[in-house]
Amino acid sequence: MSSGLMPFAVSLTQIRKIVGSRSKSVLLQLREEFEDELAEDREEVEEANEDDEFDPELPLEDALRHLIMDEERWDYEGARYGRAIELFCSFYGEFLPNDHWAGMQLSLAETINDALIDAGVTAETFSIFGHLFYRGSPIDIPEIDDFPYIGYVKLSEIPLALAALTDERIAGIQDDDADEIRKTLVQVREWLEACQRDKSDLVCFYY
Repeated sequence: MSSGLMPFAVSLTQIRKIVGSRSKSVLLQLREEFEDELAEDREEVEEANEDDEFDPELPLEDALRHLIMDEERWDYEGARYGRAIELFCSFYGEFLPNDHWAGMQLSLAETINDALIDAGVTAETFSIFGHLFYRGSPIDIPEIDDFPYIGYVKLSEIPLALAALTDERIAGIQDDDADEIRKTLVQVREWLEACQRDKSDLVCFYY
């Protein structure tokens, strides 16, 4: 699994229909699509649980089943459900190019966030941290104590965000890392444009 910010163009309406649908066919599709990853994860979890029987880890496959089949969720395993939602986005959506965001440290993301504020973009209009990193899961899951951070921009919010990310505003950014910041913001704008074109929402995961 790659690090950095992982963006997906996906219909949240479709994802929300899946969660709690109790569809065995959907569960089977996902198990088949991610068979190798789920098997590797279960092996790792079983090994870890041998050493910690009082606070066991939840296999990713079980997290998928809990969400789809509307089963009781483990309150302390929010991260596993967050990862399951990423699998939903991968299966039903499109992973967007993230070369300027792959492997990004939070310190640089903070610099980009501050640069956007300095450029006059309000947090309500669009924010790197407020929308893409720390907004939280668009699907109701237990609280995530650590990673992944999850954020999203709804299709209805995209026009306002795009109106804020103008060429003039991006070109006017002044910072020691201005060139890199401009490239990252142009790529975010490309994500939003792709989502608007496909009538999708933007969902992001950060590890």
